Amino acid sequence: MSQIIGIMSQALDASSLRQKAISNNIANADTPNYKPQRVSFEDMLQQEIHSSFSGKRTNEKHIAIGHGSTIPSPKLVNEHTVMRNNGNGVDLDFEMTEMSKNSLWYQSLAYGMNEEFNLLKMSIKGRG
Repeated sequence: MSQIIGIMSQALDASSLRQKAISNNIANADTPNYKPQRVSFEDMLQQEIHSSFSGKRTNEKHIAIGHGSTIPSPKLVNEHTVMRNNGNGVDLDFEMTEMSKNSLWYQSLAYGMNEEFNLLKMSIKGRG
């Protein structure tokens, strides 16, 4: 599997997990002492991209240079901000905005993944 498909797959997983976290935050908007959950993925991916370096080996006898990158998995993290007297940190306007952004991001990723598979399918079949 190509690395771009692997990255897009993990990004889809992160978006799906983010949707669940946002939905959970909205459902607990009135729960005392509830701390909103966020998904950490994009920052970890950026760190991995910037910290990884590997040379391309054109022959298996060549010496490997650097270390390859691994695609991070999305993680849920609790936010520790408190906005209301009951200890709840959920801002419904923010959560609804994040849900809309995440929905667009998921649709874009799904479209991109579909295009990658169409390119693979076309290269396998050939244009003849």
